[in-house]
Amino acid sequence: MKAVTQGSGWKRFMAVGCSHGIYADPLAIEAVLKFRERWKPHTVIHLGDFIDLSAHMGGSGGEGDKLRPDIDGGIDFLKQLRPNVVEVGNHEARLWKDIRSSNELRVLAAETAIEAIETTCLKLNALLIPYTGVWQIYQLANYKFTHGTIYNENSTRDMAEMYGNVIFAHTHKPMQQIGRRIDSPVGMSVGTLTKRGAMDYANTRRSTLGWGQGFVYGEYNDNALYPTLHIHDNGDKWHLQENLKRKNS
Repeated sequence: MKAVTQGSGWKRFMAVGCSHGIYADPLAIEAVLKFRERWKPHTVIHLGDFIDLSAHMGGSGGEGDKLRPDIDGGIDFLKQLRPNVVEVGNHEARLWKDIRSSNELRVLAAETAIEAIETTCLKLNALLIPYTGVWQIYQLANYKFTHGTIYNENSTRDMAEMYGNVIFAHTHKPMQQIGRRIDSPVGMSVGTLTKRGAMDYANTRRSTLGWGQGFVYGEYNDNALYPTLHIHDNGDKWHLQENLKRKNS
């Protein structure tokens, strides 16, 4: 699969992921949008899972959180974030799977949500990249952006070894590691924008104690991208960097 490529001259970018619609933390959303206005990025990427869709989980039988506030919450965040690129995450991918369901109610719900997503991206002039597992790639300079497929304690290292320099979501853990390769690729996970402990269906997993809020931002040109991982300490108040230095664009 050919990676999508963009970039010329020094520009700014930011990437977020795993905001999960109904589970999004209003304080985290407010902080990210505030940072967006301050940083004024040329490229904004949502790495997927902007809707949770617990009712579309396999084996859920349609039971879960109410779909309308979940979908509306995810769509509203996209409208405010105004991304250039939207990657479908494994949660939204359930919709494309459900349009092949034998349950007509699930099909109707999925088609309605897909139409809302596609219409929103069209109005935003945002590139919507389907979820294709390990093959989902958006390339910016020397970094790949993808939702992510690996979920373990060394996911950032393993993703770097698989893709080279990569920024992804999926794990809900804001972290960075170097891959064990001669070219020392960087793997960076943006974390989540959900409130800790809010996703009750995941609260029996010990790994959720390692979840944290964050996002990635930085600068890039045709040849190189320099990312910075912002990690929030899970308190109520976000501290955003002041006096951001930007190269001339």
